[in-house]
Amino acid sequence: MKRLFFPLFVILISVLMGYHIHSVWRGLSLYQANLSKESILMAIRLNPSNPDPYYRLGLFYQWDIRNIDLNESLKYLKKAIERNPLEQQYYLNLAKILYRMEEKNASEQALEKAILVFPTSYQGRWVSGNLLLQQGVLEKAIPHFTYILVNYPNQSGLVYDVILKAINDTDSILERIVPKDPSSMNQYLAYLYEIGDRESAKKAWKKKTSYGMKNDRTETLRHIEFLIAHRDLREAFQVWKDRLHEEGLSSPSDGNLITNGGFEKNEILGGGFDWKIKNVPGAMVSFDHLMALGGKSSLKIDFNGKENVDFHHVYQYVSLKPNSEYVLKAHMKTKGITTKSGIRIEVLGVGPSFHGISESLIGDNEWKELVIPFRTPVQSQGGVVRVRRERTDKFDRFISGTVWIDNVSLKEKGQ
Repeated sequence: MKRLFFPLFVILISVLMGYHIHSVWRGLSLYQANLSKESILMAIRLNPSNPDPYYRLGLFYQWDIRNIDLNESLKYLKKAIERNPLEQQYYLNLAKILYRMEEKNASEQALEKAILVFPTSYQGRWVSGNLLLQQGVLEKAIPHFTYILVNYPNQSGLVYDVILKAINDTDSILERIVPKDPSSMNQYLAYLYEIGDRESAKKAWKKKTSYGMKNDRTETLRHIEFLIAHRDLREAFQVWKDRLHEEGLSSPSDGNLITNGGFEKNEILGGGFDWKIKNVPGAMVSFDHLMALGGKSSLKIDFNGKENVDFHHVYQYVSLKPNSEYVLKAHMKTKGITTKSGIRIEVLGVGPSFHGISESLIGDNEWKELVIPFRTPVQSQGGVVRVRRERTDKFDRFISGTVWIDNVSLKEKGQ
């Protein structure tokens, strides 16, 4: 056992000593947490052909607050490059030092060499673009940022943040920087959605279309939802109609502004100006194919009698003209609706406010037409049509029963 142990012990000691010597050569030590100038100089003396200690000493003279000396940093960075001219990081730091020393031409040359050494590097492109941007040479910075946008699309948000702060002109970014391919255009649109820039998003959407790039349904709905969220319902509705036409789906020809008012389909496009339907505790929403006033289906809402439901979970956005008269109609049938707070339909303004409500139905009712005439205010963009039951503070507050809804229409008065 002792014969086996001794050779293993010798091997272990040899490995540790070898690692220690290698670490010293690189200016590192197992026994110190922070590198010092002395330890790096020792590494240089032990192995003068190793470029790494020179590079580290170059960084030391850049950032050690007690020893900042840009000329010394420059000297050691150049020595590192002499020993290894194929390390991109050396050139990038050389370019930074030269820029700080106001030697802009030499800094640009160092960046060119950094890209020449490793042209596909993200870091090389990112540092080059930013440094050139700081120098005020946008035209030379653009190719580096464009390269990142094409080859590292997950970093596009960071690129646009930097460029927007530098030039603060989304039109210029769209024309000069965004690559002219569908993926890059979608990345730029996603960025504009994230920062909430509605006007720039509209321009980018139109520019993408002008390039002949097709939008799939998901991309179209995202754009529509963005416009709706920013209360630009008229623009959103035009994109919606264009999409319906593209997919061969016709808009109502009788002036009805409600999509799928008869609930004949579960959805038309599944977003935008379609019905938005959500279940909520105490109420279950479904399509009933056995009960209908006209057609083959109606919308059914079952209340289970266990909740004081504040229901507003069936709704649809509508685009409306300003200062115009409209009539909203819906047919409802109820069975066993309890509480004095019943079911009604209403329209709410988006932008300038207005509010129209129908009568509230409780108990048992055969199909009944509910009618709401209303006028939109000046500057109106549109509104929201929704089925409504308000929470109540009455003792008898847990609602139960069933309501069916069919034949919802919204037209300008006189149509």
